[in-house]
Amino acid sequence: MASKVRPWRGLFGCSSDMAHTMLKRCSSDTLARAGAPARAKWKKEWSMYKAVVFDFGNVLCGLDRMAFARAAAPRSKLSARDLDAALWGGSLEREHETGRFDSRGFYRRVAALAGFEPSYSYEEFAGDYRRIILPNPDGEAGLITARDRGARCFVLSNTSFLHARMIFENEVLASIPELHILSYKVGLMKPDPRIWLKLLEYTGLDAGDCLYIDDVEAYCDAARGLGFGVFCYDRNTHFLSQILQDMLK
Repeated sequence: MASKVRPWRGLFGCSSDMAHTMLKRCSSDTLARAGAPARAKWKKEWSMYKAVVFDFGNVLCGLDRMAFARAAAPRSKLSARDLDAALWGGSLEREHETGRFDSRGFYRRVAALAGFEPSYSYEEFAGDYRRIILPNPDGEAGLITARDRGARCFVLSNTSFLHARMIFENEVLASIPELHILSYKVGLMKPDPRIWLKLLEYTGLDAGDCLYIDDVEAYCDAARGLGFGVFCYDRNTHFLSQILQDMLK
């Protein structure tokens, strides 16, 4: 097992400078070898968390954003690269993922800009769009660990109906979190601080009660600025379940 230990690369909203510095560079083996006073200090910092808030994309699931474009390009006048560029980072993504229009409205808008052939139906489009979401067993294991450690669990994510429904087709992702704060339902997207404040409003928690896990540094920074503890997760580097076992002791 020692050969599988991967380095920590996280951001923690903790008051101990030593814990914040050490945890970014040590593995779980190093933590296990730390002296009792150091472990006690870190445990004290972590024991304050009553809840863990998980992002969806690239935390509880994997993402392959090009997967839709690769599947749809043969039915489009655009190349896969051009279709992908048209979907992300602009007003189309923002309006879709804040619920300004529904999934069929999204289909019509994408069809118009991509020039889909008439036979490419909404149902085919929706199926291809689901290809973006991939399983992440490590993220699911982290969610289970947080629950088993007694933490309240929540999901907070920028997402759309077409992708969010995949949460509710997965029993672990659907049933363990008490609440799912999803951008298309609340009309807000990260890094707007109001989306985290909405979570606090609904749950009655303080920001300092919560550990927030995301893969995007800017979103981690935004949550940290509100007083959340944060861990910036890389699914190619970290073992989330192992990390949460240590953090939620």
